[in-house]
Amino acid sequence: MPMKIEIITLFPGYFDSILEESIIGRGIKNGLFEAKVIDLRAYAEDKHQTADDKPFGGGGGMVLKLEPLVKCLRALGYGPTTSVGSRIVLTSAAGLQFSHGQAVRFSLLERLTIICGHYLGVDERLLSLFEIREVTIGDYVLTGGEPAAAVMLDAVTRLIPGVLGNFESALADSHTEGLLGCPVYTRPEVFEGLTVPATLIGGNHAEVAKFRRREAMRKTFLNRPELLENADLDESEKDYIYTLREDKK
Repeated sequence: MPMKIEIITLFPGYFDSILEESIIGRGIKNGLFEAKVIDLRAYAEDKHQTADDKPFGGGGGMVLKLEPLVKCLRALGYGPTTSVGSRIVLTSAAGLQFSHGQAVRFSLLERLTIICGHYLGVDERLLSLFEIREVTIGDYVLTGGEPAAAVMLDAVTRLIPGVLGNFESALADSHTEGLLGCPVYTRPEVFEGLTVPATLIGGNHAEVAKFRRREAMRKTFLNRPELLENADLDESEKDYIYTLREDKK
C-alpha cells in the first residue's frame, strides 16, 4: 500500500498548489503516496468553528484548543499509543530539529500525520493524550506551521521510490553522507571565460567521483564545518580537511 500522509491545518487552502504541482503532484497522481489535508475547524464544537483561545495565566497570543485536535485525531483512528508504522508530528518552534536522517525515517512509515502548529502553540495536554513528536525546521519563528509542514512533506516524499525520476539524485543529495552537495555544472562548457572543471568532462568516472567527493568536503568546510565532526572520512580525506584548515590560517 502507498504511504498515507495527513496534514491537519487551520488553512487547508495553503496546500492546494503544493499538492498539485511538480514532483509532489506527480507522485500523488501516480499513486506512489496519498496526501490528505484536513481542516481543523471542521472539528470545532461551536457554530463559529473556534479552534483557539486565550492562554491561561494571561499574556498575548492565542493557543490551539484541545477539543478540536483531540476530536480530529480520534476520528483518524489515533489513540493513546501509535502503531509502529505510524507517526504524529507537530510543527513547533520548541521541537527537535528536522534533519535529512529524520526525513529518511519518516519516508519508511506507512502513515505520517502532521499537525500544523499555530499562534503560541497547542494546549500542552495534547502531548499527554497522544504520542506526538514536536519538530522544528529551524531556529526561527514562522507565522504558522504550514510552511514547515510543506518542507517536511517535500523532504519526505521525494525519498519514496519512484517519486523522483532519477532516484540516484536523491542518494547524492546534500546531507545524505553528512556532507553538503558538491558544485555542479551543465552546458555550455565555457561561458564568459568561465570553464567547467576538466575532470568532469574527461570521461574518467573514478576521477569524477573523487573530484565530487573532494569538492563536497571543501564546500562543507567553507559553509558548514560543524558537519565534518560526524562525517565518515578516511585518513586521506582527513588529511585533505587538515590542508584546508592550514590554508585558511
